Amino acid sequence: MKHFNKILFIPLLCSILIGQIKLDVSTIPKRVDVYLDGVNLGRSPILNERIKPGLHKFEIKKSGFAPLSYDLLVNPAQAIKLDFFLNPIYKIKFKTEEKGLVFELNGEHRWDVPYVRLELEAGDHSLRVFKIGEIIDEQIIRVDEPKRFNYYLKKPLTLN
Repeated sequence: MKHFNKILFIPLLCSILIGQIKLDVSTIPKRVDVYLDGVNLGRSPILNERIKPGLHKFEIKKSGFAPLSYDLLVNPAQAIKLDFFLNPIYKIKFKTEEKGLVFELNGEHRWDVPYVRLELEAGDHSLRVFKIGEIIDEQIIRVDEPKRFNYYLKKPLTLN
């Protein structure tokens, strides 16, 4: 009976080990929480982790940085090495003296008050300005450090 159990155990162990793929995950910055299919693998760098072939979802999170989600289809017999760069998030102050304006950032966030504080991912952001429901200004604002933006309406040119 013991011999029979060993025969069953060896094929089961082989199928578990053979079906897994080596995974390495590196990030900038380091010490980022890495999640695979909702399970925390630990902090980067992740070396020699084993995963099964198929579709997986990675989530990368660190305070002060924009989170990242990534879907990956893992093929059999292929090692996976992933490198991620996380964008920092900066505190931004936005102020205007103009009256009656509505501001929209990236087509999502709207406000009509003269002063707001925002946390924005590093990079370019689309700002649209409305007055009485019509767009009166569009511009790209670049966020690459904590900043204060002072918004002034562009004055029309006058000819003399």
